[in-house]
Amino acid sequence: MGEQVCMTGAEYCGRAAGVDTNGYPIETTGNAVLDILEHRSSTRAFARDDNDRPVAVTDEQRAAILHAASRAPSAGAMMMYSIVSIREQATLDRLADLCDHQPMIAKAPWALIFVVDYAKWIDLFEHAGCFEPEFVERTGKAPRRAPGLGDFAIAAQDAVIAAQNAVVAAEALGLGSCYIGDIVENAEEVAELLDLPPYTMPLSMLIIGAPRKERPAIAHPVVNLVHEERYCRADAATMDAQVDEMDAMFRPHAREVGERVVDIYTRKHASPFMAEMSRSMEWWFKNWLGK
Repeated sequence: MGEQVCMTGAEYCGRAAGVDTNGYPIETTGNAVLDILEHRSSTRAFARDDNDRPVAVTDEQRAAILHAASRAPSAGAMMMYSIVSIREQATLDRLADLCDHQPMIAKAPWALIFVVDYAKWIDLFEHAGCFEPEFVERTGKAPRRAPGLGDFAIAAQDAVIAAQNAVVAAEALGLGSCYIGDIVENAEEVAELLDLPPYTMPLSMLIIGAPRKERPAIAHPVVNLVHEERYCRADAATMDAQVDEMDAMFRPHAREVGERVVDIYTRKHASPFMAEMSRSMEWWFKNWLGK
């Protein structure tokens, strides 16, 4: 079994060593991209104009972010995802309700939904004649099939890499963003709202806009994050270090030993929304398989 690696960010993950009393990074690397990654944090409150409307993301900013997303690595350059751009208030309001009742979604000026998408390839294969009997006979290739879980694994990677490119681009433009994983909940209603066909799944959503205020970057836990050569289950000492790290990060909210871990268990792992997310994911996988 490989030796357990339990290193701090400064030792292993390249985090700036200087932090303030709240654990916020205060040093920069001198590299523009690394500094963006170091200081980025999720934006859940967006700037509003004099008419109390969200400050709009400009056409130029939207174009730059979408271009950056399209430049993400993609398996075989197949781009097995689609991006649904949302600016209509009625749709944002509906998404806020469907995604675990989060008002911040309705208060964002722009949302991007990254859809794992094989429907467009099924359409292209059909358009190019790949499903015709003559093609099957001539090439010896199997006739039409639905995408499988292997296709999903590759397409999901395409989608989330593109989403993160969009996050970094938004940050570079002075905009904030927040991932909304709850987009997979209430599958039937989300599919109807977005007109999603079989062989698709909305894997992630970003809300994007000008931050209402500066957002300090909170350090992320890194104990038991990196393993050398082989995966290694944490021993008791390592888990104690994880608990200490998480409690320190979330003080003054975490007052007792292990309070952060217990909070994650009760508020997320054992929550009703996670049960709904699991139910919806079963629906989405059936949709992906064309069932």
